[in-house]
Amino acid sequence: MSMNANNMAARFRLGLVINPVAGIGGPSALKGSDDKNTLLLAKARGVQEKAVARVQEMLSALSDPENLQIITASGLMGEAACCDSACCVEIVYGAPPHSTAQDTINATRLIHQHGVDLLVFAGGDGTARDIYSVIGGEQTVLGLPAGVKMHSAVFAVTPKAVASVINSMMHHRLVAARMAEVRDIDETAFRAGQVKTRHYGEMLIPDDQLLVQSVKCSGLLDDELMLNELCAYLQETMEPETLYVLGSGGTLMHLKQLLGISDPTLLGIDLWLNGETIAIDAHEQLIFDLIQSQKHVKIILSVIGGQGIVLGRGNQQISPRIIEHCGLESLQFISTQTKLLALNGRPLRIDSGSDKLNQQLAGYHKILCGYEDFVLYEMVYV
Repeated sequence: MSMNANNMAARFRLGLVINPVAGIGGPSALKGSDDKNTLLLAKARGVQEKAVARVQEMLSALSDPENLQIITASGLMGEAACCDSACCVEIVYGAPPHSTAQDTINATRLIHQHGVDLLVFAGGDGTARDIYSVIGGEQTVLGLPAGVKMHSAVFAVTPKAVASVINSMMHHRLVAARMAEVRDIDETAFRAGQVKTRHYGEMLIPDDQLLVQSVKCSGLLDDELMLNELCAYLQETMEPETLYVLGSGGTLMHLKQLLGISDPTLLGIDLWLNGETIAIDAHEQLIFDLIQSQKHVKIILSVIGGQGIVLGRGNQQISPRIIEHCGLESLQFISTQTKLLALNGRPLRIDSGSDKLNQQLAGYHKILCGYEDFVLYEMVYV
Protein backbone atom coordinates (compact mmCIF):
# COMPACT_ATOMS: atom_id res chain seq x y z
CA MET A 1 0.00 0.00 0.00
CA SER A 2 1.20 3.51 -0.80
CA MET A 3 0.16 6.40 1.42
CA ASN A 4 1.25 10.02 1.66
CA ALA A 5 1.55 11.49 5.12
CA ASN A 6 -0.63 14.38 3.97
CA ASN A 7 -3.39 11.92 3.10
CA MET A 8 -4.03 10.36 6.48
CA ALA A 9 -7.60 9.45 5.50
CA ALA A 10 -6.46 7.03 2.80
CA ARG A 11 -8.55 3.88 2.81
CA PHE A 12 -7.48 0.65 4.45
CA ARG A 13 -6.83 -1.84 1.64
CA LEU A 14 -8.41 -5.23 2.25
CA GLY A 15 -7.81 -8.15 -0.08
CA LEU A 16 -10.73 -10.57 -0.28
CA VAL A 17 -10.84 -14.07 -1.77
CA ILE A 18 -13.89 -16.31 -1.40
CA ASN A 19 -14.06 -20.00 -2.17
CA PRO A 20 -17.77 -20.09 -3.10
CA VAL A 21 -18.17 -23.82 -2.46
CA ALA A 22 -16.33 -23.84 0.87
CA GLY A 23 -18.35 -25.61 3.55
CA ILE A 24 -20.86 -27.13 1.20
CA GLY A 25 -19.50 -30.61 1.84
CA GLY A 26 -20.41 -30.45 5.54
CA PRO A 27 -24.23 -30.31 5.52
CA SER A 28 -24.23 -32.69 2.55
CA ALA A 29 -22.13 -35.22 4.52
CA LEU A 30 -19.41 -35.20 1.84
CA LYS A 31 -16.55 -34.60 4.30
CA GLY A 32 -15.09 -31.59 2.48
CA SER A 33 -15.32 -29.77 -0.81
CA ASP A 34 -12.08 -30.60 -2.60
CA ASP A 35 -13.62 -33.14 -4.95
CA LYS A 36 -14.68 -31.66 -8.30
CA ASN A 37 -18.12 -33.31 -8.05
CA THR A 38 -18.88 -31.97 -4.56
CA LEU A 39 -20.94 -29.01 -5.75
CA LEU A 40 -23.20 -31.13 -7.93
CA LEU A 41 -23.64 -33.77 -5.24
CA ALA A 42 -24.32 -31.20 -2.53
CA LYS A 43 -26.92 -29.35 -4.57
CA ALA A 44 -28.58 -32.64 -5.37
CA ARG A 45 -28.99 -33.03 -1.61
CA GLY A 46 -30.50 -29.57 -1.28
CA VAL A 47 -27.44 -27.79 0.13
CA GLN A 48 -26.55 -24.26 -1.04
CA GLU A 49 -23.32 -22.27 -0.80
CA LYS A 50 -22.91 -20.15 2.35
CA ALA A 51 -19.43 -18.67 2.02
CA VAL A 52 -20.69 -15.42 0.48
CA ALA A 53 -23.20 -14.98 3.31
CA ARG A 54 -20.41 -15.50 5.86
CA VAL A 55 -18.41 -12.69 4.27
CA GLN A 56 -21.46 -10.42 4.26
CA GLU A 57 -21.80 -11.07 7.99
CA MET A 58 -18.22 -9.92 8.42
CA LEU A 59 -18.71 -6.78 6.29
CA SER A 60 -21.85 -5.82 8.21
CA ALA A 61 -19.82 -5.73 11.45
CA LEU A 62 -17.25 -3.21 10.19
CA SER A 63 -17.27 0.10 12.01
CA ASP A 64 -16.11 2.32 9.12
CA PRO A 65 -16.85 0.54 5.82
CA GLU A 66 -16.63 3.80 3.87
CA ASN A 67 -12.92 3.96 4.76
CA LEU A 68 -12.27 0.45 3.45
CA GLN A 69 -11.17 -0.40 -0.07
CA ILE A 70 -11.70 -4.03 -1.00
CA ILE A 71 -9.46 -5.57 -3.67
CA THR A 72 -11.14 -8.73 -4.90
CA ALA A 73 -12.37 -10.96 -7.72
CA SER A 74 -15.64 -10.72 -9.60
CA GLY A 75 -18.81 -12.71 -8.93
CA LEU A 76 -19.04 -15.18 -6.09
CA MET A 77 -15.29 -15.02 -5.44
CA GLY A 78 -15.72 -11.58 -3.86
CA GLU A 79 -17.77 -8.97 -5.64
CA ALA A 80 -21.16 -10.54 -4.84
CA ALA A 81 -20.52 -10.30 -1.09
CA CYS A 82 -19.84 -6.56 -1.32
CA CYS A 83 -23.01 -5.46 -3.14
CA ASP A 84 -24.76 -4.08 -0.05
CA SER A 85 -21.63 -2.71 1.61
CA ALA A 86 -20.47 0.91 1.74
CA CYS A 87 -16.92 -0.23 0.99
CA CYS A 88 -15.15 0.87 -2.18
CA VAL A 89 -14.62 -2.24 -4.33
CA GLU A 90 -11.91 -2.80 -6.94
CA ILE A 91 -12.11 -5.91 -9.14
CA VAL A 92 -8.73 -7.21 -10.26
CA TYR A 93 -9.63 -10.75 -11.36
CA GLY A 94 -12.48 -11.98 -13.53
CA ALA A 95 -13.78 -15.18 -11.93
CA PRO A 96 -15.64 -17.80 -13.98
CA PRO A 97 -19.14 -18.91 -12.93
CA HIS A 98 -17.73 -22.11 -11.42
CA SER A 99 -14.35 -21.31 -9.88
CA THR A 100 -11.63 -23.82 -9.07
CA ALA A 101 -8.58 -23.92 -6.81
CA GLN A 102 -6.59 -22.47 -9.70
CA ASP A 103 -8.87 -19.44 -9.70
CA THR A 104 -8.17 -18.98 -5.99
CA ILE A 105 -4.46 -19.06 -6.75
CA ASN A 106 -4.76 -16.67 -9.69
CA ALA A 107 -6.94 -14.20 -7.82
CA THR A 108 -4.67 -14.26 -4.77
CA ARG A 109 -1.61 -13.56 -6.90
CA LEU A 110 -3.20 -10.50 -8.54
CA ILE A 111 -4.60 -9.15 -5.27
CA HIS A 112 -1.21 -9.54 -3.60
CA GLN A 113 0.46 -7.72 -6.49
CA HIS A 114 -1.93 -4.79 -6.06
CA GLY A 115 -0.79 -4.37 -2.46
CA VAL A 116 -3.13 -4.85 0.48
CA ASP A 117 -2.85 -4.26 4.21
CA LEU A 118 -4.61 -7.51 5.05
CA LEU A 119 -5.78 -10.43 2.91
CA VAL A 120 -8.96 -12.13 4.15
CA PHE A 121 -10.03 -15.41 2.60
CA ALA A 122 -13.25 -17.32 3.16
CA GLY A 123 -12.83 -21.07 3.00
CA GLY A 124 -11.30 -23.99 4.79
CA ASP A 125 -7.97 -25.76 4.95
CA GLY A 126 -7.87 -26.40 1.21
CA THR A 127 -8.32 -22.69 0.52
CA ALA A 128 -5.62 -21.89 3.08
CA ARG A 129 -3.25 -24.20 1.21
CA ASP A 130 -3.99 -22.45 -2.07
CA ILE A 131 -3.42 -19.02 -0.50
CA TYR A 132 -0.19 -20.18 1.11
CA SER A 133 1.12 -21.52 -2.21
CA VAL A 134 1.06 -17.95 -3.54
CA ILE A 135 2.08 -15.71 -0.66
CA GLY A 136 3.92 -17.93 1.81
CA GLY A 137 4.71 -15.83 4.87
CA GLU A 138 5.06 -12.54 2.97
CA GLN A 139 1.52 -11.17 3.33
CA THR A 140 -0.54 -10.64 6.46
CA VAL A 141 -3.58 -12.88 6.07
CA LEU A 142 -6.61 -14.02 8.07
CA GLY A 143 -8.98 -16.86 7.35
CA LEU A 144 -12.73 -16.38 7.67
CA PRO A 145 -14.04 -19.82 8.67
CA ALA A 146 -16.35 -21.15 5.97
CA GLY A 147 -15.05 -24.65 5.27
CA VAL A 148 -15.57 -28.15 6.60
CA LYS A 149 -11.97 -28.89 7.54
CA MET A 150 -10.58 -26.32 9.97
CA HIS A 151 -7.29 -27.76 11.22
CA SER A 152 -5.15 -24.76 10.23
CA ALA A 153 -4.37 -22.08 12.82
CA VAL A 154 -4.87 -19.19 10.40
CA PHE A 155 -8.62 -18.78 10.98
CA ALA A 156 -10.51 -16.36 13.20
CA VAL A 157 -13.23 -17.97 15.29
CA THR A 158 -16.16 -16.22 13.56
CA PRO A 159 -16.84 -13.71 10.75
CA LYS A 160 -17.43 -11.03 13.40
CA ALA A 161 -14.01 -11.82 14.89
CA VAL A 162 -12.49 -11.05 11.47
CA ALA A 163 -14.34 -7.72 11.47
CA SER A 164 -13.03 -6.99 14.96
CA VAL A 165 -9.45 -7.46 13.80
CA ILE A 166 -10.01 -5.22 10.75
CA ASN A 167 -11.60 -2.54 12.95
CA SER A 168 -8.62 -2.64 15.30
CA MET A 169 -6.13 -2.31 12.46
CA MET A 170 -8.09 0.53 10.83
CA HIS A 171 -8.10 2.44 14.12
CA HIS A 172 -4.38 1.79 14.72
CA ARG A 173 -4.84 -0.24 17.85
CA LEU A 174 -1.98 -2.55 18.72
CA VAL A 175 -2.80 -5.89 17.13
CA ALA A 176 -0.47 -8.79 17.86
CA ALA A 177 1.09 -10.66 14.95
CA ARG A 178 2.28 -14.25 14.80
CA MET A 179 3.08 -17.03 12.37
CA ALA A 180 0.37 -19.69 12.23
CA GLU A 181 0.29 -23.20 10.78
CA VAL A 182 -1.37 -24.16 7.53
CA ARG A 183 -2.54 -27.76 7.77
CA ASP A 184 -4.87 -29.85 5.64
CA ILE A 185 -6.48 -33.21 6.07
CA ASP A 186 -6.35 -36.08 3.60
CA GLU A 187 -9.98 -36.19 2.42
CA THR A 188 -9.65 -39.70 1.04
CA ALA A 189 -8.45 -40.99 4.41
CA PHE A 190 -11.09 -38.83 6.17
CA ARG A 191 -13.91 -40.44 4.23
CA ALA A 192 -12.50 -43.80 5.32
CA GLY A 193 -12.68 -42.68 8.95
CA GLN A 194 -9.00 -41.75 9.35
CA VAL A 195 -7.86 -38.27 10.38
CA LYS A 196 -4.48 -37.49 8.83
CA THR A 197 -3.21 -33.93 8.61
CA ARG A 198 -0.11 -32.54 6.99
CA HIS A 199 1.82 -29.37 7.80
CA TYR A 200 2.29 -27.20 4.68
CA GLY A 201 3.88 -24.09 6.15
CA GLU A 202 3.11 -20.97 8.13
CA MET A 203 1.46 -17.65 7.30
CA LEU A 204 1.58 -14.33 9.12
CA ILE A 205 -1.73 -13.54 10.83
CA PRO A 206 -2.99 -10.75 13.10
CA ASP A 207 -3.92 -12.09 16.52
CA ASP A 208 -7.55 -11.65 17.54
CA GLN A 209 -6.63 -9.92 20.79
CA LEU A 210 -4.96 -6.59 21.44
CA LEU A 211 -1.34 -7.04 22.40
CA VAL A 212 -1.87 -5.38 25.77
CA GLN A 213 -4.34 -8.16 26.59
CA SER A 214 -2.25 -10.95 25.10
CA VAL A 215 -1.14 -13.82 27.30
CA LYS A 216 2.23 -13.82 25.52
CA CYS A 217 2.85 -10.33 26.86
CA SER A 218 3.14 -11.84 30.36
CA GLY A 219 1.58 -8.76 31.95
CA LEU A 220 4.75 -6.71 31.61
CA LEU A 221 3.94 -3.12 32.52
CA ASP A 222 7.39 -1.75 33.17
CA ASP A 223 9.14 -0.35 30.09
CA GLU A 224 12.55 -1.52 31.27
CA LEU A 225 11.31 -5.07 31.74
CA MET A 226 9.82 -5.06 28.25
CA LEU A 227 13.08 -3.70 26.86
CA ASN A 228 15.03 -6.49 28.55
CA GLU A 229 12.65 -9.10 27.10
CA LEU A 230 12.87 -7.59 23.62
CA CYS A 231 16.67 -7.47 23.59
CA ALA A 232 16.99 -10.95 25.09
CA TYR A 233 14.89 -12.31 22.24
CA LEU A 234 17.01 -10.49 19.65
CA GLN A 235 20.21 -11.81 21.18
CA GLU A 236 18.92 -15.39 21.28
CA THR A 237 17.73 -15.33 17.68
CA MET A 238 20.83 -13.78 16.11
CA GLU A 239 22.17 -16.06 13.41
CA PRO A 240 25.77 -17.03 12.58
CA GLU A 241 27.36 -15.76 9.37
CA THR A 242 24.95 -12.83 9.36
CA LEU A 243 26.13 -9.23 9.45
CA TYR A 244 23.93 -7.17 11.76
CA VAL A 245 23.59 -3.46 11.05
CA LEU A 246 22.43 -2.03 14.37
CA GLY A 247 20.67 1.32 14.17
CA SER A 248 20.69 4.23 16.58
CA GLY A 249 18.67 5.00 19.70
CA GLY A 250 18.28 3.89 23.27
CA THR A 251 16.53 0.61 22.50
CA LEU A 252 19.35 -0.59 20.27
CA MET A 253 21.93 0.83 22.67
CA HIS A 254 20.53 -1.64 25.22
CA LEU A 255 21.01 -4.49 22.73
CA LYS A 256 24.54 -3.38 21.85
CA GLN A 257 25.48 -3.43 25.53
CA LEU A 258 23.89 -6.84 25.95
CA LEU A 259 25.99 -8.14 23.05
CA GLY A 260 29.14 -6.88 24.72
CA ILE A 261 30.04 -4.29 22.08
CA SER A 262 32.82 -2.05 23.43
CA ASP A 263 31.91 1.66 23.44
CA PRO A 264 28.71 1.30 21.39
CA THR A 265 27.27 4.48 19.92
CA LEU A 266 23.91 5.81 21.06
CA LEU A 267 23.40 7.99 17.99
CA GLY A 268 25.40 5.98 15.48
CA ILE A 269 25.32 2.73 13.53
CA ASP A 270 27.37 -0.24 14.76
CA LEU A 271 28.03 -3.52 12.92
CA TRP A 272 28.27 -6.98 14.50
CA LEU A 273 29.10 -10.40 13.03
CA ASN A 274 29.65 -13.81 14.65
CA GLY A 275 30.08 -12.35 18.13
CA GLU A 276 32.56 -9.72 17.00
CA THR A 277 32.29 -5.96 16.57
CA ILE A 278 32.97 -5.12 12.93
CA ALA A 279 32.56 -1.35 13.03
CA ILE A 280 31.59 1.38 15.47
CA ASP A 281 29.78 4.56 14.41
CA ALA A 282 30.00 3.49 10.76
CA HIS A 283 29.34 5.96 7.95
CA GLU A 284 27.24 5.15 4.86
CA GLN A 285 30.12 4.31 2.53
CA LEU A 286 31.72 1.96 5.06
CA ILE A 287 28.43 0.14 5.63
CA PHE A 288 27.86 -0.17 1.90
CA ASP A 289 31.38 -1.53 1.38
CA LEU A 290 31.06 -4.08 4.20
CA ILE A 291 27.74 -5.53 3.06
CA GLN A 292 29.12 -6.32 -0.40
CA SER A 293 31.01 -9.37 0.86
CA GLN A 294 28.19 -10.70 3.06
CA LYS A 295 25.61 -13.23 1.94
CA HIS A 296 23.30 -12.54 4.89
CA VAL A 297 22.61 -9.08 6.34
CA LYS A 298 20.04 -7.96 8.91
CA ILE A 299 19.26 -4.29 9.52
CA ILE A 300 17.62 -3.58 12.88
CA LEU A 301 15.80 -0.25 13.22
CA SER A 302 14.08 1.13 16.31
CA VAL A 303 11.28 3.68 16.64
CA ILE A 304 12.17 7.17 17.82
CA GLY A 305 10.03 7.84 20.86
CA GLY A 306 7.47 10.63 20.54
CA GLN A 307 8.14 11.28 16.86
CA GLY A 308 7.37 7.79 15.58
CA ILE A 309 10.12 8.05 12.95
CA VAL A 310 11.56 4.68 12.02
CA LEU A 311 13.79 5.56 9.07
CA GLY A 312 15.42 8.83 8.02
CA ARG A 313 15.99 10.47 11.42
CA GLY A 314 19.23 9.64 13.17
CA ASN A 315 19.92 6.65 10.92
CA GLN A 316 20.50 8.30 7.53
CA GLN A 317 23.67 6.23 7.28
CA ILE A 318 21.37 3.36 6.31
CA SER A 319 20.74 4.71 2.82
CA PRO A 320 18.30 3.56 0.13
CA ARG A 321 21.09 1.83 -1.79
CA ILE A 322 22.03 -0.18 1.32
CA ILE A 323 18.43 -1.30 1.86
CA GLU A 324 17.94 -2.04 -1.84
CA HIS A 325 21.12 -4.13 -1.89
CA CYS A 326 20.11 -6.13 1.20
CA GLY A 327 16.40 -6.38 0.31
CA LEU A 328 13.34 -5.31 2.29
CA GLU A 329 13.32 -8.72 3.97
CA SER A 330 16.55 -7.74 5.75
CA LEU A 331 14.75 -5.05 7.80
CA GLN A 332 13.64 -5.78 11.36
CA PHE A 333 11.70 -3.10 13.22
CA ILE A 334 11.67 -2.96 17.02
CA SER A 335 9.96 -0.83 19.65
CA THR A 336 8.64 -1.12 23.16
CA GLN A 337 4.87 -1.11 23.56
CA THR A 338 5.15 2.12 25.52
CA LYS A 339 6.56 3.99 22.51
CA LEU A 340 3.85 2.70 20.22
CA LEU A 341 1.03 3.39 22.66
CA ALA A 342 2.36 6.94 23.12
CA LEU A 343 1.64 7.59 19.44
CA ASN A 344 -2.10 7.41 20.22
CA GLY A 345 -2.88 5.65 16.96
CA ARG A 346 -0.68 7.82 14.73
CA PRO A 347 1.25 5.78 12.14
CA LEU A 348 5.00 5.39 12.12
CA ARG A 349 6.82 7.57 9.60
CA ILE A 350 9.43 6.91 6.92
CA ASP A 351 11.72 9.43 5.25
CA SER A 352 14.29 7.25 3.51
CA GLY A 353 15.36 9.79 0.90
CA SER A 354 13.95 7.67 -1.93
CA ASP A 355 10.35 8.00 -3.15
CA LYS A 356 10.51 4.48 -4.54
CA LEU A 357 11.68 2.99 -1.24
CA ASN A 358 9.18 5.09 0.74
CA GLN A 359 6.33 3.69 -1.34
CA GLN A 360 7.63 0.13 -0.99
CA LEU A 361 7.80 0.45 2.79
CA ALA A 362 4.44 2.17 3.28
CA GLY A 363 1.88 -0.22 4.78
CA TYR A 364 1.64 -2.55 7.77
CA HIS A 365 4.77 -4.18 9.20
CA LYS A 366 5.67 -6.51 12.04
CA ILE A 367 7.18 -4.66 14.99
CA LEU A 368 9.01 -6.69 17.63
CA CYS A 369 7.89 -5.46 21.07
CA GLY A 370 9.01 -8.17 23.46
CA TYR A 371 10.01 -11.79 23.76
CA GLU A 372 8.38 -13.42 20.69
CA ASP A 373 5.82 -10.60 20.79
CA PHE A 374 5.04 -8.81 17.53
CA VAL A 375 2.40 -6.27 16.59
CA LEU A 376 1.22 -5.05 13.21
CA TYR A 377 1.64 -1.31 12.77
CA GLU A 378 1.20 1.07 9.88
CA MET A 379 4.02 3.09 8.33
CA VAL A 380 3.52 6.09 6.07
CA TYR A 381 6.06 8.25 4.28
CA VAL A 382 6.68 11.90 5.05
